[in-house]
Amino acid sequence: MVQVNAPMVGKVLSVEVKVGDQVKKNDVVVTLEAMKMQIKVYAPSDGEVAEVNVSAGDVVNTETVLVALK
Repeated sequence: MVQVNAPMVGKVLSVEVKVGDQVKKNDVVVTLEAMKMQIKVYAPSDGEVAEVNVSAGDVVNTETVLVALK
């Protein structure tokens, strides 16, 4: 299982994937807002989305697991 973590504290603007989706390395999985900037969080490898742990509007801390891939 590969975990995709939040790179910084921020608010989830959008979740671009759902459980069961196939993603390729560098696909956007979540968009965060931090310090009035949008930060795109990318898949670190190819895989299938096994878990989505956040929703739009959630506030996350650094290293919060956003998505898990298998």
